[in-house]
Amino acid sequence: MSPGLREAKRAAMEQRLAAIAFDLVRERGFAEVTVDDIVQEAVVSRRTFSNYYACKEAAVAAVVGHRARAALDSWVPPDGADVLEVVGHLVDHQVERGTLEVLQQVAGLAVAHPQLRPYVHEAQWQVWEGVGERARAATGARDAGRAETVDLVVGALFGLVSAGLGADGPAGTEAAGDAASVHDRVRGALGRLRAGLEDPAG
Repeated sequence: MSPGLREAKRAAMEQRLAAIAFDLVRERGFAEVTVDDIVQEAVVSRRTFSNYYACKEAAVAAVVGHRARAALDSWVPPDGADVLEVVGHLVDHQVERGTLEVLQQVAGLAVAHPQLRPYVHEAQWQVWEGVGERARAATGARDAGRAETVDLVVGALFGLVSAGLGADGPAGTEAAGDAASVHDRVRGALGRLRAGLEDPAG
């Protein structure tokens, strides 16, 4: 088997295990799903599962990263757009592809199940790291100033989305925000950032 085919098969199995874990948890509830349930549904061994994920929490949260990467791969940047337009377009595309909704669902699980929180935080970071990389590439952010602007915008939105999804509060005290309302907050924040980044002399 060629290295390329081997990597493709590995990636497919990784995505499949994450999707099965996520679907089972949505169907039965987080506490009612075990690794044995996941491997039985996937028709693989526990050893195969452990080659990809350390625990069910990691598998459930990984579905966010898989969804985000697929959306980033299909994104076509708008022509002639500035940094804020590019980031806004990227966020809209992630929303259209369901990434924010899946992230909201996983974050909602973490409110009642604190052991999931570190994996949710990692998933959130993967999404925004990917958004930042694509935004820097799309805006030609080769100079330090433009790259810094991309990082500033993406970092601000990362904090806003993380807070809006509500996975950081004490268990059971804060529900994850609705994906549509979080998207609205991001759009509002982009407008405020535009006002702040505009050249006062311009």
